[in-house]
Amino acid sequence: MKRRDFFTASATIGVAGLALPTLSTTALAADTVPGDKRASAKLRFCSMLGIIPGSNDGEKLKWMKANGFEAVEIGGSPNSIDDAKDWKKKADDAGLEIASIYFGGAEIPLMSEDPVTHQKGLDEAKVRMEFAEIVGSPVLVYVPVRGNQPKEVKDQPERVLWERTVSVLKKLGPVAESHKTNVILEPLRRGEAWFMRQVSQAAKLAQEAGVPGVAILGDTYHMYHEEANSMAAFIAGGELVKHVHIGSGVGRQLPTAENHSAKGHTHTEAFRGLKYIGYDRFISFECGVGGSGNKEIEVPKCLDYFRKCWDEA
Repeated sequence: MKRRDFFTASATIGVAGLALPTLSTTALAADTVPGDKRASAKLRFCSMLGIIPGSNDGEKLKWMKANGFEAVEIGGSPNSIDDAKDWKKKADDAGLEIASIYFGGAEIPLMSEDPVTHQKGLDEAKVRMEFAEIVGSPVLVYVPVRGNQPKEVKDQPERVLWERTVSVLKKLGPVAESHKTNVILEPLRRGEAWFMRQVSQAAKLAQEAGVPGVAILGDTYHMYHEEANSMAAFIAGGELVKHVHIGSGVGRQLPTAENHSAKGHTHTEAFRGLKYIGYDRFISFECGVGGSGNKEIEVPKCLDYFRKCWDEA
């Protein structure tokens, strides 16, 4: 990446108080740039179960462990305490962690101005946090505003949505911390959300909330549509980035060298940003199989491709 191009991309981030350093595309010795934490970065794989070979959860989890995964992400949320305990046992038996669960339906009532509806959202959120604690998940993925919100939310200007989100986070964060998890803000691309579409915006919301238990994630599928530069975006998120979803910028398929994005993003570029901030949590597959459609072939091939990207970053 040219120095000029990096500063152009950095100027779009817009997070007050964040100084984004310049990195060349060639490897640098750790700590040669202020804030460089690459020495502590780790590549750790996680996935939802959809792309994993196997006829049931047990077979899929066993295959993941044998093929270099360290954690599983539950795409939906546990529906009960017994369900959460069952997931915990299955993951433990396979030797995997549970990296993340989805917030699970509380988003819509949380943004309501009606006190009764809003309290319903808070109650549902607390249940999800209890499930996260049972399964040992450090991440509870949260999208405050998306296309299925009621009219009372859709008609609000961004300033109002911003203030509401900060207010909600101030309530959720301390509860999440007490349950040993984090509410993780996930920016989405336009078409799926009209509010909070960039990593820097999620970081600013978390900073304004100013409470423990709130962090952010970057999803490369969304980022490759919305960010000028994925490396700069992750650097803007900094230590607040506590989870990553990975998918190509084209059709949300398993990433390859060919299908990253028409905008010119590369997975090496995204990994370069993660390495700079010392990211050592999970990179989780949230995508389809693509390619030949053979999971036994395509998933290991993608893992090898990512290891190459990480080494190059």
